[in-house]
Amino acid sequence: MIGYIEGIFLCLSSDRLKDQGWLRRLMFAPVCAALSAFIVSLCFTLSLTPAYSQTPPASSISQEDSVLKGLNALKQHRLDEALDAFTAAEQRYPTDANVRNFRGIVLAQLGRNEEAAAEYQEAIRLEPKNKDAYRNLGFLRWTERRYGEAREALTRAVSLFPDDSFAHYYLGRVQLDTQQFTEALRELKLPGVSWPADPDFLIQVATGYEAIGKRADACEPLNELLKLPLDDTQSARVASLLLNVQQNAKAIELLTKSSTRQLAGSGSWVQFDLALAYLLSGRAEQAVEQGNSHLELLRKSKAKPNEMAPAWSLVGLAYARLGHGTLAVEALRQAATLDPHREEGWLNLTRELMELGRYAEAISAAEKGIAANPNSYVLQLRLGAASLAAGQYHDAERVFRSLADAGDPLPTSYIGLAQVLLREGRAEDAVSELSAARERIGSNFLINYFLGLSLDRAAKRTEAITAFQEALRLNPDSSEANLGLGKSTLAVGRIGEAIAALSEAVRLAPGNAQAQRLLSQAYRRIGDTKNAAKYAETSAETSSVPETDLLGDFLLPAWRMPEQSKRE
Repeated sequence: MIGYIEGIFLCLSSDRLKDQGWLRRLMFAPVCAALSAFIVSLCFTLSLTPAYSQTPPASSISQEDSVLKGLNALKQHRLDEALDAFTAAEQRYPTDANVRNFRGIVLAQLGRNEEAAAEYQEAIRLEPKNKDAYRNLGFLRWTERRYGEAREALTRAVSLFPDDSFAHYYLGRVQLDTQQFTEALRELKLPGVSWPADPDFLIQVATGYEAIGKRADACEPLNELLKLPLDDTQSARVASLLLNVQQNAKAIELLTKSSTRQLAGSGSWVQFDLALAYLLSGRAEQAVEQGNSHLELLRKSKAKPNEMAPAWSLVGLAYARLGHGTLAVEALRQAATLDPHREEGWLNLTRELMELGRYAEAISAAEKGIAANPNSYVLQLRLGAASLAAGQYHDAERVFRSLADAGDPLPTSYIGLAQVLLREGRAEDAVSELSAARERIGSNFLINYFLGLSLDRAAKRTEAITAFQEALRLNPDSSEANLGLGKSTLAVGRIGEAIAALSEAVRLAPGNAQAQRLLSQAYRRIGDTKNAAKYAETSAETSSVPETDLLGDFLLPAWRMPEQSKRE
């Protein structure tokens, strides 16, 4: 009971929670009855406590009166009077941990946080197992965002009293605020730990579940959020989370409601987010329509060019999704031109141009992007890739080699260089470059995979097998590496190993016709005509693989928030 009352008073002391009506509703209702019962029990407890039993009866009554006076004043929020009473009790009995704890509560309500913390710490020194002082100190530090100290104190409170839902809840809040999501959700899901109907808290919980890959669990707080009144910022964040967990219809419904609340001309952010929601939901035609409406609003409000660029990107991506390549390029070119220092715009434009086979334009766009963003690593890579696709091997080699020679810590430029060399029939050179890269940046799946391809092309199949095996050690679920291993082992007559690797490649990628064809050949070589025929027939069929990635490697514009629209 002591801890419960202290928790009530301390919660109400926090500036951080002054606006959280849920806390007041939760805790004020039982406070009067609980405090009355506590005062009665306190009188009985004081009469039995050894520390007081050694003092004259008159002193006990005086100390008891000071505590009761302080509690009554605290109940009625007469903080100065409560402080005087607890100060008097503390002066008479400076070694009483509970009095120290109560005085800390009053000081916290008065905003004298360091003095309050000192009282809690002294209570802990006097009584090292005083869980109430630990949890009050932890709560105080949480309100101050001093998360390390809060975590330490609340962890100690939980260890002293494992069933303390207050300590578990706020320990969970500390972990949530520091993005230790697994630990946070473990605390918050314990039996007896209640969640407030607070939108910001529930958004944090849903974000945590989504971050650790538990999307189904994220639906619980998201569904609760849909029952609560949300402001514009909260609506945008909830809609984004709903889309992340494939609750597309709910996201669109929420944003549509937000749109109807906006005054004419002030709803730019929600129009943009609604268009983005349509795009992410696979409703590209509606994304185009909504995106163009958003652009019209921006034109009327005389928005700055860089403020219009994300909308053009969105419309361009929607056109690309619909297969309208020319319109997509026009929109994406607008986005890149309006905000040339945003490399994502150039990446989307060059990606669509390459998809359409317009390699010369892709090279030109990449060069313009690099001129505006001279330190862009990804645009350099895109220039190399566009040159490679265009068959301009000399230029591609120059780009990739310059990145590799500069000490690229990532495997990408080395792999690009190796692909150029393989296209030119220089497999031995590719092996040399990739071997040097492996020495420089360490063993890496992609380096080993492309090293295996290069060694196989150079007819060094035993070494290729070793490279593919290393790649699979690093990424056992790669159908491509299994295919490479199967192809190399088949070439050297290790049929059993080839069948195992190719079967795994087919399992991981059922539509891989090359793996099926090679598997058919492997079975034929051991006389298994039944399986040979089976995989020969399968490889001849056109596999229908459901499309799950709606936008490929396009880079989406970020969600807009209401604060951004206020600046438009």
